[in-house]
Amino acid sequence: MSQWGSPNAITDITAAAGWTIIGCSPDALAQDIRLVCNDEDTGAVGCDHLFQNTGAVDKLVRLPENCGKSAFARVSRSWVPDDQSLPEDVAPRFVGRAVKPRVQALALDTNFAAVNPTANGPVSIAIQGATVPGSEGNLTITPPTVFVRRRSFTPDRRGFLSFVESAFDKFNKFDKSVTKKLKAVNVGKTFPIFNKSVKCSGTDASIKADVNTNAKATITLGVATAGTIVPPKLSDFGLFAGLDATLDAKLGVKGNVAAKADSGEITFFEVGIPGLDFPGVLTLGPSFKILGKTTATLDVDVDMVVDLSYSVDDAKLFFPPSANHKSGGPFSTGKVPLKLSVSPSIASKAVVAAHVIPRLDVGVSALGGAADATIFLNLDTSASITMTLNAAASATVGVETTDKSVSKSANASVDGCISANTALNVNAGADASFFGIFDKGTTVPLFGKDFQLFKLEFQQKCFGAQAATKRDTIQSMRQSPRRGTELDRKGLSLSCPKASSANLVSVS
Repeated sequence: MSQWGSPNAITDITAAAGWTIIGCSPDALAQDIRLVCNDEDTGAVGCDHLFQNTGAVDKLVRLPENCGKSAFARVSRSWVPDDQSLPEDVAPRFVGRAVKPRVQALALDTNFAAVNPTANGPVSIAIQGATVPGSEGNLTITPPTVFVRRRSFTPDRRGFLSFVESAFDKFNKFDKSVTKKLKAVNVGKTFPIFNKSVKCSGTDASIKADVNTNAKATITLGVATAGTIVPPKLSDFGLFAGLDATLDAKLGVKGNVAAKADSGEITFFEVGIPGLDFPGVLTLGPSFKILGKTTATLDVDVDMVVDLSYSVDDAKLFFPPSANHKSGGPFSTGKVPLKLSVSPSIASKAVVAAHVIPRLDVGVSALGGAADATIFLNLDTSASITMTLNAAASATVGVETTDKSVSKSANASVDGCISANTALNVNAGADASFFGIFDKGTTVPLFGKDFQLFKLEFQQKCFGAQAATKRDTIQSMRQSPRRGTELDRKGLSLSCPKASSANLVSVS
C-alpha cells in the first residue's frame, strides 16, 4: 500500500521521524495517544513536521508497528495533555536534559472524509495485495513509478489504469505450484430441497427432491486499486479470482403424486474464506456458497437422478472487464447425465428443471464505507427433462446415454417422447455501483454452453410443439446474489395421482 501527497498533508510519527509513542492499542482504529519527541532539537529530528503549515489536525500520520489497527490514521484533535508523566521504559532516555520534554496528545481515527482537501491538497493511495503466500507488501509514502509526475501531487488517471493492469499481469502469472497448496473448501453432503406428501385413499402420495453434493474448490484472490483517500474516492479497481474446482452433484426427484413445485433459490452451503484487509481503507470479505433451484410439474410416477457435475482447472476472472486480460478457463461437464424411471399409464406430461450453482461472493468495502458492493462469480450447471407420454402400464424402455443405444421390452406400448438437456453458464457480476467503476449492469462471461443429451421418441411419435427444446427449458440464473439463506419457496401444490405406480417405464 502506498500513499502520497503534499508534505503538508502527510506526516510520520514513527521512531524514524523522532517520536516515541506512549500508550497505543494495536487493535483500535480510533483512539487517543500520547507521544514525545526524542530530541530537544525537535526540528533537527523531524518532530516539527507534525505541526507544519496548518497544524497537526486533519493530517494523515504514518503509525509505527503495534500502534493502531491501520497503518495510518487521521489526526482529529491535537493538544498538550495534563498528564506529562513518562513510563518507566521511556523516562531513562531523557535523563540529564536541561529541559523536560513536553508530552503531546493526538486523537486518531480513520474518518478520512472529514479532511478538507482544499487545506493541504489531495492524498493519493494505491493498494495491491493477494492471498497467495509471498505476495505481501508494506506501507510506503511514495507513489509507485506509474504515478510519478514532476512538481505535482495531482492524481494521474492514466497512472491508475496502468497500475491495475500491471497488477493483473502479476496475478496472471501466479506460481501454480504455490496456489494449488492453498487450503481448499470441501463439501460432502446431501441437501434436501422439498419433501411433501398427501393422503390418498388410505395411502400416502408424495414428492421428494434432494441434491447429493461433493465439491472441492481452491480459490485465489488478488486486488489492485488506486485513487485518493482525501477526498475519499477510488478512480480504478481490479479484482482477480483464480479457481480450481470439481463438482459432483446428483439431483434426485422421486414422486407418485400430481404436483407442481418451485423451490425458489436455496442456499445449501456457505462458508467464509480468507480475504484481504487494509483496515479503514479497503476490505475484501469472500465467501463460497452452493445454491440450488428445482422446479417440477408432474402427473406421472417418476424416479430420476440427474447428474450436474463438472470440473474447472485454472479458471481466471478479471473484474471489471479488462481489455488486456481475458477471463475464462477450461470447463468440462460430467459423463453420466441421467437415470430415469416413469409410469405413464395414462396420457401425461412432466417437466423437471434444476440448477446447482457454486458461487464465489466477494464483499468489497472501501474508505470507511464510502462504497460497498458484492462481486459474484456464478458457476451455474442446469438440466431439464421433459416427458410427453402415453403408455400401457406394462411398457418398459431402456436408453444408454453414453452410446445412444435403446432397448424395449417385447410388450412395450408407449408413444410420445422424452428429451433431456443440460447447460453450464459461468458469469460474474456485481450487486451495486462502486465509485462508478462498475455497477449492477457490469458482467463478465467466462463460459456458456448448452447440450442436448438425447431426444427419445417412442413409436416414432413425438408431439411436435409439446417436445422440449434447449431454448424452452434451459435458463441460466444470472441474476445478482440474493442475501439470506432461507428457502424462498414460490409454490408447492399436491393432489392425488391418477395413475398407479406399477410397471415403470425405465430410461437409464
